[in-house]
Amino acid sequence: MKAAPTEAFTFAPDAPDAVLAQMDRLARAHQGWINLNPGVREEDVPPPPVGLGTLLSGTIHEIPVCTWVPGRVGRKGIEMDSVGIQHDTGTKAVARLATLGVPVPTGWRWTQDHPRRGLVVRVPNDVPHADQLAWLLEAGTALSRVPLTGEWEARVRPGR
Repeated sequence: MKAAPTEAFTFAPDAPDAVLAQMDRLARAHQGWINLNPGVREEDVPPPPVGLGTLLSGTIHEIPVCTWVPGRVGRKGIEMDSVGIQHDTGTKAVARLATLGVPVPTGWRWTQDHPRRGLVVRVPNDVPHADQLAWLLEAGTALSRVPLTGEWEARVRPGR
């Protein structure tokens, strides 16, 4: 079976309607995901890692990659949505975000905080998509090692 095509578009955090519409659509289907990539000026893009350091390094995402996944239908009903950030800030991203003024909200549960695989947070079903998106973009910005332009690209994958 061929995977559904990815839809991509840019947006600003203060104009999230297109992303929120996609989040609502994927949440109704209980499948798919959205990757969110921050805008970076070309001169600020770090060079790609080379050599043996690439294999041994625990950090690979100087520019964060944020992901939103809707709750799937499981044996116990609809699972929680999840948000994730692959980043290059090392261990203890949850603690780092708290010191940066972007703590994981009360009631949300982080399930992974790993330097290579990133941060994954499960979000209760009653949290509006707008709140999830706002936190994800703010946290991704806080964990970036390079200056961001403020614009983001959403890459929507509607399939499993």
